[in-house]
Amino acid sequence: MPGTFPDDFTALEPFSDWALPTEHDRNSYRWRATLAESQAFYDAMLGHGATALEYLNGFPIDELDARQTSLLNLCLAFTEVSVTIEMYGEPQPKYVFPIARFIPLHDGWNETFATGASA
Repeated sequence: MPGTFPDDFTALEPFSDWALPTEHDRNSYRWRATLAESQAFYDAMLGHGATALEYLNGFPIDELDARQTSLLNLCLAFTEVSVTIEMYGEPQPKYVFPIARFIPLHDGWNETFATGASA
């Protein structure tokens, strides 16, 4: 049975819950995660993120299959969680807007490509 990600990225399966389709969903997950969970995900992506992006770069973004799209969403989640680890040092920093108040208007890049609509 195929996993969430392409075969070369099975080591990332324990982090599949991070591969959410929108920026808002990924940030909400980041805010709910403990610092230890965020650190474990961050550490795993440090070891696999560059390889994942190299792999994904071999495909047109509008032709990614479901497993490749999940891998891309995981890479995007890595960018979201990196601020927790590198800047804030906590999942819910007190000096930023609560994630529930931040609603990106550009969210949903994958729906744009799926429908052929312009961004």
